[in-house]
Formats: sequence, C-alpha cells, structure tokens
Amino acid sequence: MHNDAVDGIKLKVAEIDRQIAELKRRRRVLLEECGAGRLSWGAIIAGAFGALMIGLGVIALFAANWDVFGRPARAVISVAPTIACGTLAVVAAVKGWKARTLWEPLGILWCVAVAAGTCLVAQTYQVGGSLSALVLFVSLLMLPAVWVTRSAVAAALWPVLGIVWGIMSGGPFSGRESLALAAKSVVLVALSLPAYVAFLRSRPSRAALVSAQVVTGIVYSFGMGLMLSYTLQNTSVENIAYIFWACSALVAISGCVFSLPVWGMIGAVVACGVALTTPFFFHGDLFLVSLLVSGGIIAVGVTKMRLALANIGAVTFLWLVVCKFFVSEAPFTLKGVVLIVAGIVLTALNVVLVRSRVKRRVQA
Repeated sequence: MHNDAVDGIKLKVAEIDRQIAELKRRRRVLLEECGAGRLSWGAIIAGAFGALMIGLGVIALFAANWDVFGRPARAVISVAPTIACGTLAVVAAVKGWKARTLWEPLGILWCVAVAAGTCLVAQTYQVGGSLSALVLFVSLLMLPAVWVTRSAVAAALWPVLGIVWGIMSGGPFSGRESLALAAKSVVLVALSLPAYVAFLRSRPSRAALVSAQVVTGIVYSFGMGLMLSYTLQNTSVENIAYIFWACSALVAISGCVFSLPVWGMIGAVVACGVALTTPFFFHGDLFLVSLLVSGGIIAVGVTKMRLALANIGAVTFLWLVVCKFFVSEAPFTLKGVVLIVAGIVLTALNVVLVRSRVKRRVQA
C-alpha cells in the first residue's frame, strides 16, 4: 500500500511538472509573438528617419550623376529600388520574419522608392498628364507596399495622397460630376483601411497605437472634411460645417465601435473646432446645431466619466454662449457677470466629475 501511494504521488508530481513545462512553453511563444508585433516609439522614429535618409541619399546620389546615364539606364535605376524593396518583402514573408523593426522602415522606404521612381520615369520620358493624375498613379502604386508591410507610418499617412488628389481634381463640375468625384475620393482614401486594421491586429505598443490613432483620426475627420468641401462644388459655409461634423461624427462613432478611444477624442476636437467658428457667421441654425454638438459631447463625457471630453464640450458651449452674448447690446456689467458665471460653471463641472471618478474607483 505504501509503495502504491508513493507511486501515485510521483505520477501526480510528474503530471504537474509536465503542465508547468507546457505553461512555460506557451508563455515563451506568446512573448515571442508579442515581441515581434510590438513597436515602440523609438522604433517608429528610428525606422522612419532611417528609411527616409536612405531613400533621400539614394536619390541625391543618382541626381548628382543623372546626366551621365542614358534613358534606358535611367529607367532601370528608377525602378531598381522599388524592385529591391518588393524582393526583400517577398523573402521576409517566405522566411516568416515578423520583426516590426524590419517591416516598418521597409514600408517607408518602399513608398519613397515608388514615388521617386515614378517621378523620375515621368521626367525622363516626358510623360504628359496632369499633376493630379500623377498623384493618383503614385498612390495606387504605393498601395501594395502599405498593405504588405503594415507600416504604421505608411498606413497612417497614405490617405493624405487620396485627399490631395481629391482636392486637386476639383473643378467647375456639375452637381452629378461633383458627387462622383467625392465618392471616388472617399473610396480611394478608404483603401488604406485594410492596412490599418492589419496594423491594429499586430498588437502594437501603446505609444505606436496612440500615435497611429492620432494621425489617422485627424486624416479621416479633418482631412476628409477638407477634401469633401473642395470636391463638392458650390458648397456654402453652412454645408461645409455640416460636412466636417459628419466626418468627425463618423470617426468618433467608429472609435467607440472598434475600441479606438483616441478617435473619439479627435472627432470631438474637430467637431468643437468647427463649432467655435459658428458665432462669427450669421446662421441661426448653424449656431443652434453647434450648441447641440457641444452639449452632446458634454453628455458623453459625463456619462463615460471622461474629464477631457467633458471639458472640450463645456469650453465650446461656454464659448458659443459668451460670444453671442458679447455681440449683443447688453451692458458690460452684465457681460462681466456672465463671464464669472461661465468660469464657475466650468470649475464646478470639473470638481463634480473628479469626485465622481474617485468615488467610482473606491467602490470598484
């Protein structure tokens, strides 16, 4: 009996050791995967500047000796960096290299090579066409580099090309042509979303994630609003405000749905930035909508206990009220009282929110 008990204990100990070894192996695999997918602030800066310096250095080197080469040699030299970047991407994918310290600068360098090579070929062979057509062609050629490398910088900044193309393509179009151009511009900008989604799935570091959300949030809210304001012809001041509000609302809602909190903040900042200008335009409806926008942001900030969001909405709301009040014919004594009341309301709101947050944390 004694030997059986000892053997049973030994079997249990061996099973526990096996489970511990399995847990250690899984932990090691997870750490390796996270390490391959994470990208620190320093890696972004170093990779971006390193790739830019390499690309600009190669361009400067060939530009200094450009007259020495004939047309065929110039064409080969122009496309060689792009081919080299593509080849490196294929080799890295086949070998399973996942380090973001490789893919991040590769994406930037690939995009620089595509832009420089396309411009050099166009200049060498005197290719005709408009500047907007060149921007569209370069952006489409860059798209595979953005998709394949999942570079944070490339994925965040590539939509700017679509916005620039939409602005440059604007002209004296009819209503239907103007809507068609706006739709094409939106589709072009949206082509960067798969790359950004792939970047989010790579589990980047907090610094890289926040930085990418800031840039993409600004591009998709303010940049899209600016582009649509240009592409949609004969747009009034009131309609321009509604366009920016629609773009910022779309970004903010997308941030809530897909758990991108910085997008919500960027959308609120852009929306409030537009609302701040409405007291200077004589549009009663626009002013009322601005009050509703700022009030909605305050409500969301108070509901979610986000002090910064509530402050943005409160400052905008008080700004609208004070500006409208100051252009009135009320006496300055009353205007001074209104300013004091506005300051008290803002301070009281912050005190109440801070106490509520502390109370929630204590209860949790």
